[in-house]
Amino acid sequence: MSATLWLGSGDAYDEDIIMTYLRQHASHLPLQFIMIRQNIPGKRMAIGLVLRAMSRRGIHSDDLIVFMDGDAVLSPGILRKCCPLFKDDPQLQAITTDEEVICYGPKWIQSWLTMRFAQRRIAMQSHSMANKVLTLTGRMSVFRANHLTRLKFIRMLEADHLYHWLWGNFRFLSGDDKSTWYYMLTQDAKMLYVPDALVYTIEEIDGSGIERMTQNFRRWSGNMLRNGTRALKLGPNKVGFFIWWCVMDQRIAMWTMLVSPIVAIAATLLHDPYYIVSYFIWIAISRMGLSLFLFRYSNTVHVEWPFILYFNQLLNAGVKVYCLARLSKQSWSNRGNQTAGGGDSLSDQLKNIMASYITTVWVTALVMTVLFYTQLIKFPDLRYLF
Repeated sequence: MSATLWLGSGDAYDEDIIMTYLRQHASHLPLQFIMIRQNIPGKRMAIGLVLRAMSRRGIHSDDLIVFMDGDAVLSPGILRKCCPLFKDDPQLQAITTDEEVICYGPKWIQSWLTMRFAQRRIAMQSHSMANKVLTLTGRMSVFRANHLTRLKFIRMLEADHLYHWLWGNFRFLSGDDKSTWYYMLTQDAKMLYVPDALVYTIEEIDGSGIERMTQNFRRWSGNMLRNGTRALKLGPNKVGFFIWWCVMDQRIAMWTMLVSPIVAIAATLLHDPYYIVSYFIWIAISRMGLSLFLFRYSNTVHVEWPFILYFNQLLNAGVKVYCLARLSKQSWSNRGNQTAGGGDSLSDQLKNIMASYITTVWVTALVMTVLFYTQLIKFPDLRYLF
């Protein structure tokens, strides 16, 4: 069986390395190598140019197209585990794979990313039972070609955008995996997760680990919020109730995660300092219980996970609340420090002030609602107002 390897290239340096490797190690394989030099920067445009070249070549609608990032390593036999699924199920349109991380940086970042992928395994296996997933990961996903060579799909990848009442129309910087996912949702396409097909993702962390962690959350959470909004608008009939509710749960969980620390801090300040002690005990017990499930899905035990898990949940919720009113602001630190949504004009400054005001109102409303509901503070007696 022959195959064609398409490379969306940015410069001759990468091309020379790949050509040399193929001549040395793959000259005996029935493999055709085609390079597409991009004339417009950005990963999205590189993918779009390759897909346009495929369309001109006239590939068959049942051909399989594998998306793979340059900073990923395939485990042995991964294609043998993925490709036959499309033969066995003519309705299947896309699959995504399991991931593990190889991290060059602080050890606690390696531990955090390993925990994140353990969480991903639990979620993705559950989602796949509904014949849908929540993302078609860019590290590696396999698609049936009949959708990918359509102009509508290609244009969505190249210039996916969203309208926001405050920020107007803005294009997505990263999140091409979310764009492909959303397009497949609009087509009611069947999608699966393959748990025994493993891809290793390479992460290089320079500088502050906390800063990189926050940047990753801003990118991941921003992509989730931008695409989750329009996925919810498709409705449960189109998306499927379970996946639709999972998207809705992501929007709710970022607020509910903040409830317990608000109660603990308020009770400590207003009543008794021992409330914070009991809260820490509860966090230690509850996160250890959750970590026991994660240990099973990571095949390793990490004693620091209960603490990293809570910090992960708290920081992720805070970043989502911050991003909710700032969807146009985007940063992609591991792709040349690309940024979008910045600006120093008077209009941009006014929009930033409005976004800060909206976030303050939302957080204040949450805090007051929690305090009144828990009766840590009482409603004023209206009789004394008259």
